[in-house]
Amino acid sequence: MCPIPIDDRMSDATGDLFDQFGGTEQLSKIVREMYDRVLADPELAPFFEHVEMSRLHRMQYQFLASALDGPANYTGAELTAIHRGRGITSHHFALFCNHFADAAESHGIGNSAIDAALGRLAIYKDRVIGDVSIDG
Repeated sequence: MCPIPIDDRMSDATGDLFDQFGGTEQLSKIVREMYDRVLADPELAPFFEHVEMSRLHRMQYQFLASALDGPANYTGAELTAIHRGRGITSHHFALFCNHFADAAESHGIGNSAIDAALGRLAIYKDRVIGDVSIDG
């Protein structure tokens, strides 16, 4: 499951996360592999039926690059609106994060960078599952 971040920036002394994830080319490969894993997952694949995957890859890359301090600014749809009513639970969010982590690890990304990235993704959990946390 995605860890709860200490803060929303979680910087690392060895450089920004985008660089630790190998920049544009490597992050693009990680996104492609992540979705290969997601689409092979019987619990997640139904969420992506009738989705134009090349568009989703672009949007997910922009989102992740932005979240990892890269040169992209996410300009896609608002997360709550695009995920509303789809039945996405904390369990699904955790599965998705695990596929992201496994794809990153298979591309040689270090554990500390993966953990920091998962912390950043955890910030968006409530928006994706449509839950509101009283604690923030």
